[in-house]
Amino acid sequence: MAAALRLVHLHAPVLGVHSWRQADTAAIARNAHLNHLPFWTPQIDWGGMGSGFVESDPPLYAQMVAGLYGLFGVHEWLARGLSLVLSLLTLLLLVRLGQRLLGDVAGWWGGFFFAVMPWSVFYGRSIQPESLLLLCAAIALERGLAWREQGRLLDLALAGAGLAGAVLIKVLPALWLGLPLLWLAWRRHRWQLWQRQELWLVAIVVLGLSGAWYWHAHQLFLSSGLSFGFWGAEANRYSWSELIGLDYWANLLLRTSVRGLAVLGLPLLLLGLWPPQPKPEAALLPIGLLGVLAAGALAPESSAIHEYYQLPLLLFACPLLGQGWVRLRRRGAKRWLQLGLSLMLLTSVTVLSLDYWAKEQPAGNATWALAQRIQRETPKQARIISITGGDPTLLYLAERKGWLKGPGAVDGAWLEQRAAEGATHVAGSWEVIQSYAPFPDNPAKTRLRQLLGQTDSKAENYVVPLPLTGSFQNDAPGSQP
Repeated sequence: MAAALRLVHLHAPVLGVHSWRQADTAAIARNAHLNHLPFWTPQIDWGGMGSGFVESDPPLYAQMVAGLYGLFGVHEWLARGLSLVLSLLTLLLLVRLGQRLLGDVAGWWGGFFFAVMPWSVFYGRSIQPESLLLLCAAIALERGLAWREQGRLLDLALAGAGLAGAVLIKVLPALWLGLPLLWLAWRRHRWQLWQRQELWLVAIVVLGLSGAWYWHAHQLFLSSGLSFGFWGAEANRYSWSELIGLDYWANLLLRTSVRGLAVLGLPLLLLGLWPPQPKPEAALLPIGLLGVLAAGALAPESSAIHEYYQLPLLLFACPLLGQGWVRLRRRGAKRWLQLGLSLMLLTSVTVLSLDYWAKEQPAGNATWALAQRIQRETPKQARIISITGGDPTLLYLAERKGWLKGPGAVDGAWLEQRAAEGATHVAGSWEVIQSYAPFPDNPAKTRLRQLLGQTDSKAENYVVPLPLTGSFQNDAPGSQP
């Protein structure tokens, strides 16, 4: 069932939910393959005439995709297929983890819920490193528990490798994965854990690898000026004032309940949490849940916008859902249970259909139509100014390199400078910005039409050669992003 759900739209282009994130990941993989780039030089499409090397997390997943491209050619379904395989491996490890902590039946049902939940399905075949992140975390948890029970150094080494991979991919797993593993270490060694050299070695390796990579990544930023926005005032991640309001937590609860747990999973989770499990090691599950929430609170701006910050909740919630289901079954009412399970599956497929799959259809998609036009009307080596804000989806779909700019920040002088650098065309849609947000009629839109000489109000998009044939309008850019 997990494989069948993840095969839906396996051949879908990079469109829909988080297309900007998928486009960057897919671009790094494609560029690594086509340009024979080593692991330590991730290259995006929006670097203008520069190298395109970007300050980013380690492209572990993208390099795996690039390896598949080298064998079979550049096809997005290969990237989605890789995510599918990684997600299924995570499912198997999650079943083993749940069985060790909560028993065979609860562990099996926990795997079932992981197989069908909307988040798990979508990110289990999206072109993002989240599938690899969850697999690394599942390895760390499952082998960490095996080490707690048997004390084998091989299990500890595998758990440490999983932790290192997860922290390299996202950093925040140092909290939401580190705390449950620390709990297992406490259960094994108590206060003596601070004296265990092997544990210190794991910590040093994890922190050393992460520190070394992000130092290197910052050197890429200093040389290219390109970044995914980890540090500084422009990162827009760390506005902690949101945490004292109800909106942040209400949106988090709504999103997690509907897209994460298919609504009916929330009461099952509560039933699995209380009463507490008799096995002390099972406390790593609620500890992990709290760790994910705390990690999101460290970067509330990103956590509030990007739902995949809450995705790791499923690693800890699904075994508890399985336990809640087992407890519910013991109370009888078999027909009601069958009805509830059917409603949960129906809810999950409905959420997937409306919130995810429907948005991946190329037919009628303004960004897809514009990308096809760019491919038809511009040479392969053209450098495109994409008026899509910070969204690289258009450049990726058009298979072009160039610049990203918001419509309200474009003026004649800026276009003239880019044309002098080598920009050949400026392109955008009159319908959407950032491939998903409607482009309303506003002063920025009017100013852009005048600047580009686009007087046809019925036109859906534009691909305008540079330099412009008219005189540049050097008025200051508008306030629209």
